Amino acid sequence: MLASLIDSPDEHHWVLLDHRLTQLVFETQAVRFQSWSLDGSAEVRLSAPFTLRQPGGAERLLNPADTTTLAPLLALVRRRLTSITIASDGELVADLEGGLSIVAPPSRFADAWEVQGGGALEALSYRCLSGGMVEAG
Repeated sequence: MLASLIDSPDEHHWVLLDHRLTQLVFETQAVRFQSWSLDGSAEVRLSAPFTLRQPGGAERLLNPADTTTLAPLLALVRRRLTSITIASDGELVADLEGGLSIVAPPSRFADAWEVQGGGALEALSYRCLSGGMVEAG
């Protein structure tokens, strides 16, 4: 399998091999990206403000409700998605090649994010409910 789960009390860390972001979808109040490999897929839907972290540590706040902030995401298409980390406090981190990361904290007001896997990644199923509680599928 081209993915493995490192499970600890504080987080679930999914290491992905040969996954590339192949699809980026802008919705009215959310943004969605999907990665594929030969044996599985992963889809992440972000519906609350999140951060794009650059390799040097600089961060840029992006808000799905304000599409004018989302242009930097276009550069992520075709990049390798190397890992997805779901922390028990409700933070999601998606690491991409080149040292880029998408960091999505929980939201007090809405479900902040959702992750769904397919194929060999069917166990990759999480949702961050408002308030930060993470629900595993």
